[in-house]
Amino acid sequence: MKRTPNNRPSRPAPPARFGVFLLGSAFVLSAPSATSAQTPNLTQSGGVSILRGGAIRGVVSNPEAGASAPIRLEPTLGGKISIDASLVRETSALRPEQISYRNSAPLQKDDVASHLKIARWARNAKLDAQADAHFQRVVELDPENEEARKALKHEKLNGVWVSRQERMERSGLVRVGGVNLSRQEAELVKKAQEAKEEARYWRKEIKFLYNASLNGDVRARDALRRVRNPRALAPLGDALKKEKDPEGRVLLVQAIGSIGTPTALSELGRVALQDDDLDVRTAALEGIYRKKTALPEAVEFFRQTLRTSDDVATINRAAYALGYFEAERAIPDLINALTTSHKRQIKVGSEQTQATFDTATGRLGGFSPGGGTKIKTITELSRNEEVHAALVRIVGARYPAPVDYGFDVDAWIVWRRSVDQLGAFYPRRDH
Repeated sequence: MKRTPNNRPSRPAPPARFGVFLLGSAFVLSAPSATSAQTPNLTQSGGVSILRGGAIRGVVSNPEAGASAPIRLEPTLGGKISIDASLVRETSALRPEQISYRNSAPLQKDDVASHLKIARWARNAKLDAQADAHFQRVVELDPENEEARKALKHEKLNGVWVSRQERMERSGLVRVGGVNLSRQEAELVKKAQEAKEEARYWRKEIKFLYNASLNGDVRARDALRRVRNPRALAPLGDALKKEKDPEGRVLLVQAIGSIGTPTALSELGRVALQDDDLDVRTAALEGIYRKKTALPEAVEFFRQTLRTSDDVATINRAAYALGYFEAERAIPDLINALTTSHKRQIKVGSEQTQATFDTATGRLGGFSPGGGTKIKTITELSRNEEVHAALVRIVGARYPAPVDYGFDVDAWIVWRRSVDQLGAFYPRRDH
């Protein structure tokens, strides 16, 4: 680390170590004292950044301290701070040009000549922000000063000096990220950047709340269930895909349900059909059920799945959802899905050589080669238990005289004709 002597001629001070210190969280602060030995030279101060926010400007008063000794800092506002050296992760010092600027700039006169002098020096020292500030002050004192105007990249249009920003505004452009854009484009870029920042925030927030919830933090669990911002949906979905524990997946599904947007409800529908755990699927259905305005569309989604899917598990999960919603409109679909036929390919035959034995003598008789294997497609009939359970549940909830005809599809159709005007039955899936 660079060590810089105190430059005040009237009150010499020992060398000061300065810079930015990234710390842990432990530090000791003593209040400002009127009897302190001397005021630190703030023109040479660096600073201290403390973990989890905050920064303190000051001068290290014991630069000769070893690695194990505490670092003593004299802040800009007075007082003393003692910091455990083990908490310092990184240091960075002010450049000599920055120190020189701090020492000399406040001593200059507030006139055009003085500000031009310090601005030229700052520009050569690559202190562009400081140079621009002094050139700007020159313009305030002398609006027609050509050197300062050109240094600030101003142009003269129709006899009037204008800045780059003013020039762009006149032409309807806005500078964003080093590129000139129209106002409409700039607004789109701004919104995209805001959305990106918000998404980054929610990734961190969801991760924090979810990990805290798994560690038993009740407040974090409640906060996770109360999330409403749609930006939280993507990190919740990512966490759900990675989570193996059913209890954790239930919590994440509940959080997704609390968002309640169409995209969130679509995710719950996917979970209700694809997750292997019943509790997780039920949590997804509960999230959909709470959104009353979405129920009709959800019922149609599961009815369509029931009609078209060839997967037994998916058929039964769709039926479970319809039973959970007690969807009377789904009765014809459930009747047709009580038994479903499914095609499956199996391997038949053998490639192994067969041996024959003489049973009378017990001796090996000979060998015959195997005939090889073939792929055969067979059709299997499936009785879908969840479909039957959903049908019985809906009939029991919606009709005064509940019935149960098991897997007898024809009997269910006859019953349906006797109690209701028969709606459009789809072709029997088991035929």
